[in-house]
Amino acid sequence: MSTGLRQKYKVGSIVKIELLDNRIAFGRLLPGVASMICVYDIVISKDSMNIPVDEIVSKPILFCCGLHRAIITKGTFAIIGIKEFTEIEISGLPPSFSQDMVNINDCVIFWPYGGERKATPNECINLERSSVWDEKSLVERIEDHYAGKKNFYVEHQKVILSKDDPRYLAPPQSLRWDFENQKFYRSDK
Repeated sequence: MSTGLRQKYKVGSIVKIELLDNRIAFGRLLPGVASMICVYDIVISKDSMNIPVDEIVSKPILFCCGLHRAIITKGTFAIIGIKEFTEIEISGLPPSFSQDMVNINDCVIFWPYGGERKATPNECINLERSSVWDEKSLVERIEDHYAGKKNFYVEHQKVILSKDDPRYLAPPQSLRWDFENQKFYRSDK
């Protein structure tokens, strides 16, 4: 899908995201140190590509997430326009969270404009986990949304609320070897 043209990562750039079946979705590059994109709730046919930037950014945001900067700089998601963010838009962007995989109660919520605070796992429900998406996974996520399917990566990155969650990473000292049964077990449960 790469256009082969080098382009700069510029905040406010509107990019086209090529989907299956000759369709296109759109995203907008966010401010901040990390490379982030907000994907808008709009999909059009490639044939009707003359859509104004203002119409794109007037649509609701599906999600905002991190992405590999090379997706932009290598032209994989081609820049088709630019619309600078207003302060109101930036302050209204959804926050993300990070969570320690061993101490699951150690969570932080942070905003694209730079604010952050400690949080409980329950406060992180329905927030985007801080992560970096590649082109294939991002396209799959958009396709799954419009197909009404749950996306594996989104489900896998949801906040861990309990040590019973299979994604929970037990501390190394809690793993014990059962010599009789020849297998590991966890002593923290």
